[in-house]
Amino acid sequence: MSSLRLIDLTLGQFWKGTHRIWKKDKRIAVILGTIFLVCGYYFYQSVTMPVRFLFINKNIDKQCIIPDLDPFDKSIMKYVWSPDPIHCDSLPDLVYVDDAGSLQYNRSAFKVYNVQDIKCSYSPLIRPNNDDYSVTFGDEKFIDIPYQVPTDFFKFRCYTKPEGKMIYETLQESVYVTESMRNSKAFEDPDLSKYSIFMFGIDSTSRLSFIRKLPKTYKYVTETLGAYIFKGYMKVGDNTFPNVVPILTGKLPGTEDLPNPAGTKYNINKLPFVWQNFSREQYATVYAEDYPIVAAFNTDGSGFLEPPTDHYLRPWMLGLRKINFVSDVLKSVLLPFEYKNINLKKTSSLCFGNKPIFTHQINYLKRFVTLYSSKLRFVFSWLVQICHEFVNYLELGDEDFYQFFKFLKDNGHLDNAFLIFFSDHGSRIDDIRNTFVGRIEERMPVVTIAPPQSFKQKYPAAIKNLLDNTRRLTSNFDLHETVNDILTGDFEGKLKFQLNSKRGISLFQPIPESRSCADASIPEHFCACYGSTDISTKEPLVVKASKFAITYLNNLLKKYTHICAELMLLKIHEAQLVSLGLSAQGEEENRWTIYKFFSKPEAEKHKRFLIIFETIPGNAMFEATVDYHVETGMEITDDISRTNKYGNTSICVPEKTLQKYCYCKTMLKQ
Repeated sequence: MSSLRLIDLTLGQFWKGTHRIWKKDKRIAVILGTIFLVCGYYFYQSVTMPVRFLFINKNIDKQCIIPDLDPFDKSIMKYVWSPDPIHCDSLPDLVYVDDAGSLQYNRSAFKVYNVQDIKCSYSPLIRPNNDDYSVTFGDEKFIDIPYQVPTDFFKFRCYTKPEGKMIYETLQESVYVTESMRNSKAFEDPDLSKYSIFMFGIDSTSRLSFIRKLPKTYKYVTETLGAYIFKGYMKVGDNTFPNVVPILTGKLPGTEDLPNPAGTKYNINKLPFVWQNFSREQYATVYAEDYPIVAAFNTDGSGFLEPPTDHYLRPWMLGLRKINFVSDVLKSVLLPFEYKNINLKKTSSLCFGNKPIFTHQINYLKRFVTLYSSKLRFVFSWLVQICHEFVNYLELGDEDFYQFFKFLKDNGHLDNAFLIFFSDHGSRIDDIRNTFVGRIEERMPVVTIAPPQSFKQKYPAAIKNLLDNTRRLTSNFDLHETVNDILTGDFEGKLKFQLNSKRGISLFQPIPESRSCADASIPEHFCACYGSTDISTKEPLVVKASKFAITYLNNLLKKYTHICAELMLLKIHEAQLVSLGLSAQGEEENRWTIYKFFSKPEAEKHKRFLIIFETIPGNAMFEATVDYHVETGMEITDDISRTNKYGNTSICVPEKTLQKYCYCKTMLKQ
């Protein structure tokens, strides 16, 4: 009997059995059906997961040549498409939290709920065991609206009068400022010579996917906020934990400064997180993350025994799971169908109530920055659900991210604050990763820094370094040093600095152009740098590239052919091949998958040549960078440089930019 026939019989027997159970007990049938669906999905997912090849970069000790990739390369675009918009519950909120942190009735919603008089209550959400994994609800307390609930998170219910029928229930997120915080000196009189810092992170987002999938946010960040985007930023670890920990602590998991010989979860309660330093300097702090089952510090880490910051969103996320456990479990099954625009229920699994979960998190951040607007603030936000496993979902957050950044600017929150938009890595588990472009961008997460306008005026040297460093090799350790400098105000490098004593260099300081991955502490299997190698000047592609460059020069001089001589190749003096240097060395995860039988990494289709050649007449020496792609042919990168003097040999050309290329015909007669 064939395996497919056996599966058919097994499925048939399962459904017949389920049908018999359904007649007797529908609840058991639902449970069995759910178990079958979940198990079936995880089996399907495990055997169809793309192969993740392990690549090693041979250029780790060479000066880094930053990859220059097209975000819309056709090898990538076949995996890029638009999912359906997120559809959440259409019912409006019966209450809302105002700018002062108080609950208010949404009177316009009373008609929708068909009520005139109601009574409402709250039950505080509590961390009962001093851990990161359990929450419970306190006693229900009836209140009069408006009312400020003395906790950040609570279950909120409303009932009809006099019947007492519950018509509304939600898990409300708020921000409660304690009396001790309100009465603190720093709250009333913050040090305005210092800057707040807002770190807004999104999992699995490369710089290229930022351009592709968040066009509105990208335009606003670059054009309106004047952010600096670091084109040479590379990750130092595989997944979230080893990439976020270096940013927040300056330490790399798995090395001698943060060893883990037992291979168990890291005790993160002992780590020197930067938010502790900000707290000591009287900053108000918040850490918000949206996906508790794969949270940054709870998958590879042990979780926090105490809330790590003044305000901490994880209990609210755990509360969602507690009040809606079945839906939360099914989420991982339903989301892949939604991703393919197959909706098995009316509302998206990305929603809670009438909003996406990431919008609830953004609203939480808005309340925090508003209530602490007179105080220095440190914000660390991390979004996972919208993009961790489904790269095309990212675009569904574009409008919300844009509106959030616009809110920060329009309300003056960025007048004295740095906005850092960042990620941990690009897509790791999608088919896009096994394309040539995909395996590079997976190593190059997005990092942008938008400094306040006042900073640009006060520290022009630091701004120049920021701009220069957007074209240098950078890493998580550099971002860590940058955050430290924002805290200490050391933007001019006045504090003691020894390059060999630390891994990172602040982005406010000049980073050497000669930097290699080894210099930047980027491991060889995460290094995405190109390196150059001397090759024969007689190589056919080198000769072809040189002639292509000369044709390019002659085309630039086309309208001056009556006064400029046609250039011809005399000699190729030097040639270098610029290549990525990534070679496949087996698989990162040795697991069985169907793709093992026919999947292989896409070959490198792109080559870059650095060529120094001599032309006649005039014996001009030129240096050109020529890109060659097996499908699209050759292209000149940047300007062709003249490397020897040309004196008066081009004086006949009126355009100054062309004088270095032209050899005047009048010179031929001399």
